[in-house]
Amino acid sequence: MDADSILKKLFGDTTDFDMAAFDCYARDHFGIIIPIYEEYAGQMKSHCHPAYEIVIDFGRDSDKPMHYWATITSPEVIHKTDFNMHCYRIFIEKEYFESRYLMYAQAVPVFEGKAFEFCSDILKALNTFVFEYSKSMMNSDVTLDSQTEIITHWLIRSIFGETLDMRAVSSDYSLARAQHYIEQHYMENITVEKLAGLGYMSKTTFNRRFKKELGITPIEYLIEVRIKMAKLMLKRKENPVTDIAMRCGFGSSAHFSSCFQKNVGLTPTEYRDRHAD
Repeated sequence: MDADSILKKLFGDTTDFDMAAFDCYARDHFGIIIPIYEEYAGQMKSHCHPAYEIVIDFGRDSDKPMHYWATITSPEVIHKTDFNMHCYRIFIEKEYFESRYLMYAQAVPVFEGKAFEFCSDILKALNTFVFEYSKSMMNSDVTLDSQTEIITHWLIRSIFGETLDMRAVSSDYSLARAQHYIEQHYMENITVEKLAGLGYMSKTTFNRRFKKELGITPIEYLIEVRIKMAKLMLKRKENPVTDIAMRCGFGSSAHFSSCFQKNVGLTPTEYRDRHAD
């Protein structure tokens, strides 16, 4: 099946939609469209698609350079779309997406523009897909299928709030080793000196290299990991807030509440009231 046929299968009726205004990349169960003309900014009339639509809107990204926001809408769910020049629209075939989703849950819910956060490594994977597709490299069909599988799983994990663990893993092994250590020992008393020692460098050098590559300091990264784990625990009401603070490495409930509200915009109790399972 050619790319136009695949995209039509994923996107649906394109008669009122000028596909020439977009760069389009479609491979079997997966497609990406990216606007290239400014005149397509604005809202598209009510419509639906045969596939799952995931929209990455760079106008909504958070102030943390490693994290972005996306929304997902299920097939045949009628919705309106705000187009701008800074978005990716991903379409994943219904059967393909649902078979992967059921590896993580017992049922697939109906998504009506559900927002979720993901880390920038997914953007790297999407851009790799586009690059590989555009270059038509030898055996690209094999690598594109592999990338489709990886991207789909990472997006599904993000919907469950899990791929923030990836946190844009550094290509510098010394920094990546420190990231891994934080992810494994976030509940302990971790110092910058300890992390710098893992990479055999001074505290000053480690701090500088870490912030340059990841956009935040090692301590800010540690707090983000702790907050991420606290969010998961808060969703289960049987965990007292004081216990969560201790289990996530915060020295006191007051320090936990202060860090949580600064990072999330809600107190731990307010977050639990909104998101408890």
